[in-house]
Amino acid sequence: MNKLASILAAFTVSSVLLGAGTRAADLKVGSPAPKISVDGWVKGERVRKLEPGTAYVVEFWATWCPPCVASIPHLTELQKANPNMIFIGVAGAERGKSAAAGVKKFVASQGEKMEYRVAIDNDSSMSKAWMQAAKQGGIPCAFVVDTEGKIAFIGHPTSEQFSAAIATQAKTSKLPAKKSSKSEDKQEDGAEDAAPAGAPEKPTNAPEAPAKQD
Repeated sequence: MNKLASILAAFTVSSVLLGAGTRAADLKVGSPAPKISVDGWVKGERVRKLEPGTAYVVEFWATWCPPCVASIPHLTELQKANPNMIFIGVAGAERGKSAAAGVKKFVASQGEKMEYRVAIDNDSSMSKAWMQAAKQGGIPCAFVVDTEGKIAFIGHPTSEQFSAAIATQAKTSKLPAKKSSKSEDKQEDGAEDAAPAGAPEKPTNAPEAPAKQD
């Protein structure tokens, strides 16, 4: 499939996902960012919530999406250049019962190419709260969250505007203070402790996938 065909295919599926497109987006630049509501963490420390004072990048992607895979080294480069920000790749568009296991295998195969946090959104709750609310039907799609917890950018992770938004937020972002007790973290949401980078978690079913972007 050539580039033009890929664009047309992405546009067609996006249009179906977004309906008629007459309703304004509920989530836009300046809106408070939705919650982090993933089903499991594949790589990096768990992020339970967006902390004030810290800027985040939340990128929705899929293993089967060539543009998503192509953007991985770029995201890694930006994460390394901005260690005071937190980058999260959310796999919310995988297919099949073994989707979660496939994501873990894929992330492990990327090694140092994918050096940022990766999570799985099996029930599509986070994709709905972010992607659908912002009327974004194509992936990869990145959201930049500023230090006040508001959306500062929505769009493609390889765009110049994306890099510019990160540069702006990195000026004031600070990483959250470390929790003093893991037992306290467990009591907050009943979840298991964060898995180390690349550590597997229990796979579950995945939602239908949105279109890929070029």
